[in-house]
Amino acid sequence: MGGAVIDLLARPMEGHDLIMATSNPGVVSESDGGVGRNVAEALGRLGACPILYTAVGSDSLGHAIVQRLEDECGVVGTDTSVSFVSDMSTSTYLAVMNSVGDLHTAIADMSALSRIPIPPPEILREADILVMDANAPVDTLVEAAHSAVHSGVKVFFEPTSVPKAAQLGRRKDFLSYLSYGFPNVDELMAMADGWIDTPEDLSEALHDNMKTIKYAAEELLEQMQPDKAHLVITMGKEGVLLASKLGSDVTYEHIEAAGRVDVQNSTGAGDTLCGAFVHALLEGEDETKAVRIGMDAAVKSLGCADRAISPDLRKE
Repeated sequence: MGGAVIDLLARPMEGHDLIMATSNPGVVSESDGGVGRNVAEALGRLGACPILYTAVGSDSLGHAIVQRLEDECGVVGTDTSVSFVSDMSTSTYLAVMNSVGDLHTAIADMSALSRIPIPPPEILREADILVMDANAPVDTLVEAAHSAVHSGVKVFFEPTSVPKAAQLGRRKDFLSYLSYGFPNVDELMAMADGWIDTPEDLSEALHDNMKTIKYAAEELLEQMQPDKAHLVITMGKEGVLLASKLGSDVTYEHIEAAGRVDVQNSTGAGDTLCGAFVHALLEGEDETKAVRIGMDAAVKSLGCADRAISPDLRKE
């Protein structure tokens, strides 16, 4: 359940750094994106047959992005799960990458996502997992998470951005429904305390042997599902910290990133990790093995220059 978006990615010509406040020679590509759509694509390519609940404009871009999900990505049921909005355009995300493939800045026109529908109870009762991004309105997210938990479904949450993470961090009812979260460090800090931290705070968190990160993780885990909950905290080149709560006990496992990775595009790496992690759990793996599988899958998307999710993802 989440966003389906047209991604426009711009990057400078190879060997050129970005120069601010002027035009840069470069390459612009168009692909399908949105956190919810990306996770659904990753799951579909791995053979999980997900259903995506999303909203797009009733325009050529919206119909095309949905058709590609069905034809190329293994996503099912879009004829009933997608809301085509007649008075809004399909959401668009414009990202400017730097010379090494990392995000420099971005602009998001996401108004259509205010119409994302909630999966009905009869669908949830047949589901194993509800994966949500933060693109729907807050009240919609709370209602969907509540409905899922009361249908016996585990809720997995991808915070999407720091402002959205902070906003939802202030909704204790929403946090209490979560079994799994997939934040990066910035999003973790925002969800744990409900506000956006300063660059100085974030810098300190990355240079104190993970003490601040672990403290924030424990604070957030205390607010999630009471018996068992997990956070998969992505830390870029430092890898992933898996924080797990079982009752009152919290444990941590640091899984280091692969050595040298040829980064062409980082926009879909976290979504790939999330989708592959979820698929691994559905296949019976434990959380640690699922993180490793997710990180291996994310490397494939990091090396894919022209789309968020690598088409090389497949069930092995």
